[in-house]
Amino acid sequence: MVACSTNNPATVPNGARLLQREILLRTRIIAAAIAIPIVLIPIYLGGFWGLLLGVGVTVISALEMYHMFERGGYHPSRLIGVPWAVLLFLSGWDPVQVQRSSVSVTGWLTVPTLQLLKIVSFPTSSILVAGFLVTLTYCLFIHDNPVNTWISTSVVAIYLGVMLGQIVSLRFFDNGFAYVAFGLLVTWANDSAAFFVGITIGKHKIFPRLSPKKTWEGTIGGWIAAAAAGAFLATVLPVRNGPIFGAFIGVIAGVLAYFGDLSISMIKRQFGVKDSGTFFRGHGGMLDRLDSLLFTLPFIHQSMLFYERFFT
Repeated sequence: MVACSTNNPATVPNGARLLQREILLRTRIIAAAIAIPIVLIPIYLGGFWGLLLGVGVTVISALEMYHMFERGGYHPSRLIGVPWAVLLFLSGWDPVQVQRSSVSVTGWLTVPTLQLLKIVSFPTSSILVAGFLVTLTYCLFIHDNPVNTWISTSVVAIYLGVMLGQIVSLRFFDNGFAYVAFGLLVTWANDSAAFFVGITIGKHKIFPRLSPKKTWEGTIGGWIAAAAAGAFLATVLPVRNGPIFGAFIGVIAGVLAYFGDLSISMIKRQFGVKDSGTFFRGHGGMLDRLDSLLFTLPFIHQSMLFYERFFT
């Protein structure tokens, strides 16, 4: 996700800076108005539509990350890695939970979706073992830097497949859509506030080695917005423990969103690429939109598991 990026306000004339802010604000509002329904509606519907969205995001993200690794001098196998990432993502899809949590809009898609999942969804441990066996066997036949291929293929598939699969598992909780929506909206609130506070009053750089435009002002503004959004959403959505707990989770999610953003920035900077891809013309790639969410939504899922284990 784009978080607290900013040009130094002191170097831009006031009129130009105001115009820049207005253009950026208009662009982000339009982009959000288009993107939010595209993301939330399939997640709400679940079943076939959630499956379609999730597999598409996984494939595009994996291709983008493999492309970055190739730019960095690595030699991953996309032919192995992309299916491995997709199967890891699908390993969280229990047909019974899919049927229970789906909204029946196009009923004729339910039965074939469940049948497909029974064929392609296996336990995560089975997919990990199979993936390691396949990649290591494949690398035996590579003469130049086989470990390079094994590591780069494995890291991308496991990271994206497992982390995106956590979002699916969160959706399958009781009131799972509310928890996913909570995570998405808190993350978006953090990123948007960090961005606009950064371009308005940001002066003190926070991590110039990895992201020269991020500032302490923007980052802290994002965390405050994430806490406020968490408190509000915990009041209006059917999630547990009320606004104080919602604000607490919001702050932690905001901090994790920052590190999620930096993690992709680290990869891009080392490999010498500006954006992860061009899927969103003028706004970067899929990973540029997912970087924060790959930290925040799995955290919320794990928080739910921890809560259910020790407090229920």
